[in-house]
Amino acid sequence: MFTISNKSLAKKVLFYANTALLLTFVAMIASILISYPYAEHFSLGVQMTAHVSILVIAGLLKVSYVVRCCAQHELGLEVR
Repeated sequence: MFTISNKSLAKKVLFYANTALLLTFVAMIASILISYPYAEHFSLGVQMTAHVSILVIAGLLKVSYVVRCCAQHELGLEVR
């Protein structure tokens, strides 16, 4: 049903989605750490940026997860 090029593309998309998921997860943890437990070590501007970035990174994390699920579905893998 799927052509070779579609599976090849889906594999690339899955790789990039997994990479994006990992990077956004690490960025989320860093933003949370800067915003809350280690806030006294950072300037007010950095803290404000970290707080706002939590919202932006959460959206990017969700988008990368949905792209990952779509790529898995295209490859016929179990979507979890």
